[in-house]
Amino acid sequence: MKANFIRAFGESWYDHWGAVALAELRRCGFNTVGNWSDWRIARAAAFPYVRPLQPRSPHTALVYRDFPDVFHPDFAQDAAAIAEGLRETVGDPAMIGYFLMNEPAWGFAQETPAAGMLFTTPSCAIRIALADFLRERYGSDAVLSSAWGITTTYAAVSEGVWLEDLNHVATADLALFSTLMVERFFAQLSAACRAVDADHLNLGVRYYAVPPSWVAPGMRSFDVISINSYTERIRSDALAPLSIQLGRPVMIGEWHFGALDVGLPGSGLGPVLDQEARGQAFRVYAEYAAAQPWCVGVHYFKCYDKSALGRFDGENWNIGFLDVCNRPYDLLASDARASHERLYQVARGDASPYDAAPRYLARAAV
Repeated sequence: MKANFIRAFGESWYDHWGAVALAELRRCGFNTVGNWSDWRIARAAAFPYVRPLQPRSPHTALVYRDFPDVFHPDFAQDAAAIAEGLRETVGDPAMIGYFLMNEPAWGFAQETPAAGMLFTTPSCAIRIALADFLRERYGSDAVLSSAWGITTTYAAVSEGVWLEDLNHVATADLALFSTLMVERFFAQLSAACRAVDADHLNLGVRYYAVPPSWVAPGMRSFDVISINSYTERIRSDALAPLSIQLGRPVMIGEWHFGALDVGLPGSGLGPVLDQEARGQAFRVYAEYAAAQPWCVGVHYFKCYDKSALGRFDGENWNIGFLDVCNRPYDLLASDARASHERLYQVARGDASPYDAAPRYLARAAV
């Protein structure tokens, strides 16, 4: 696609591509430029957009996967540096809000961050805080040892190589402490962002699924709970109670449907039979979401197909509204337009959501 735009427009190809891309979004009836986009193009056109922040912790060690040592005093410096990225868009009326991060790696683990940290990080401020937390619960080393079914001490919890197995009591204690870790992480980062930009929405962390019980309380620091959800419909069974629990609306940060009828090797995380079915699946998902009073939006992923050769992780999916030569999928575009034209009627309850669902195929292996 880039090569074609260069042939057509020369050195100014990128500006022309931006104009064409926004025009295509308007044609399909979209009202927001989603995450992973060049939000500066949207800003210049006053087209509503969201933007991601870049999580980094140069002054704070990571204690488990990408979870930083949030009990270390240097984390405040890193949180402030992350928030400083918002300076460029302070006061921009076209910006809806910002995401703190995308799909944290610690969220994919089978163990909680506290448990993972105990086994992988011999020394950090969080381990000292964990020992203090357990001491307040159990008092003496002997009582802790009895509860955990091992012989241990608070000194061993606070520092050193940990090789002991964890029983169900220890696992539960570490889940409770993980909630404190997540609350501190999200609260400090959110406060730093609001100190720079108090007017735009904090759209949270784009969790990869419905968050577990030890994560959810920390999300009260956000204005909106963002979930990436590649299901046939948004999960009202889990997300409605989450919204009530936290007193926050929910937004879907990623979803899509793909097919194999256009020659690409993969159909993504929401496979359906063909392009007609993609349009039907789009309508079902978008309009069912609009009918939920606790859902404030769904951001489709993504505008363009992926290359047949695959991106860095091999994904080579037909999930776009346009192919890599900038040719639109007309059936999908027309169905999206039809949904977008009636979306507010559905949200108000004046119209029923589209429900002519296609046949969904088995989810692709990833």
